[in-house]
Amino acid sequence: MPEAVEEVNQGRSFLSTPMMSAEGSHEVEVEATPVRVTGFVALLLGLISFSAVLGASLLVIPVGAIVLATIALRPYRGERPIGYLAAQIAIFCAVLFAVWGISERHFKARDLGGQAERFAGEWLRLVGQGELELAVELQVHPTRRQPASMPLKDYYQRSETARGLMDQFREQEFIPELIAAGSQPQWVLDREPHSYTLYGRELTRTVWRDVTGRISALVKVEMEYFGSPRVDSPAWKVELVSTFIDDSDRV
Repeated sequence: MPEAVEEVNQGRSFLSTPMMSAEGSHEVEVEATPVRVTGFVALLLGLISFSAVLGASLLVIPVGAIVLATIALRPYRGERPIGYLAAQIAIFCAVLFAVWGISERHFKARDLGGQAERFAGEWLRLVGQGELELAVELQVHPTRRQPASMPLKDYYQRSETARGLMDQFREQEFIPELIAAGSQPQWVLDREPHSYTLYGRELTRTVWRDVTGRISALVKVEMEYFGSPRVDSPAWKVELVSTFIDDSDRV
């Protein structure tokens, strides 16, 4: 009987005594997973980096995303910080959209440059051949030009408005010299066309040289490109014709 009581007491003692362990005797300090907020901010900028396709100035957005993502991707110890994956995605998006935007502008500028070269060369040929009425029309906004069926010579003789446009054309700087040279000049492109955007207008500058020497100065023909829905088809307008002075010649 004493043995049975002793067994019961031992059983109670075993059940009632708390187990000694690291969890029971000491509080375990669990290190919190670090959070890198820069990774999430970089992700936000990376997602809106698609706007870099709209303009060169907006390339600052993917650049900012890459900078913040690089900060978030600094080395760490222990568990991977929260926001680390977001930073990796941000870099991917930023690089993708930045390359897309740069490529888009490069190919567009090259295409516009080719069109501008053909258009400006044809315009110089028209002036040289004395087809001044058509040359003047190409300096007018595409939506205000006369229809193709309109006899331009008769129109410019009868219309007071048209005669005023012709007078303004002849009074432009350097135009009288171009008209006087006639078809003698042989124009070649002096340098690659330069396309740029100014206040929302798409402009392209072409610079020409007369290989015969009849006209010694370089000639700048600057044009505006129209590709908006208001125009039936993409068109060009001669914006400015003048002599061109290379800045490198001044040094």
